[in-house]
Amino acid sequence: MVNIKFLARFKEITGEKTLEIDYTGSLSDLIDLLINKYGNNFKEALLGKNGEIKDYIKILVNGQDVNSLESDDIIENEDEIMIFQAIAGG
Repeated sequence: MVNIKFLARFKEITGEKTLEIDYTGSLSDLIDLLINKYGNNFKEALLGKNGEIKDYIKILVNGQDVNSLESDDIIENEDEIMIFQAIAGG
């Protein structure tokens, strides 16, 4: 099972802290699956108008930052994914 952890705003949007799903495939397909499950609020929080992950959104796959949906990395069972909004202050 892929273990997806939603933090901060994404926890509020999804109403869930974690989601476990049986999945093997690309990150972009997983994001599409999550958008279909959680709707437009999830999509708008995650993606910019150009369809790319917003600069201040972090997606970690097994602790490594994923900067783009174009990554060739394949998500497999036993992977851990964290999705959250980076916090910055001044």
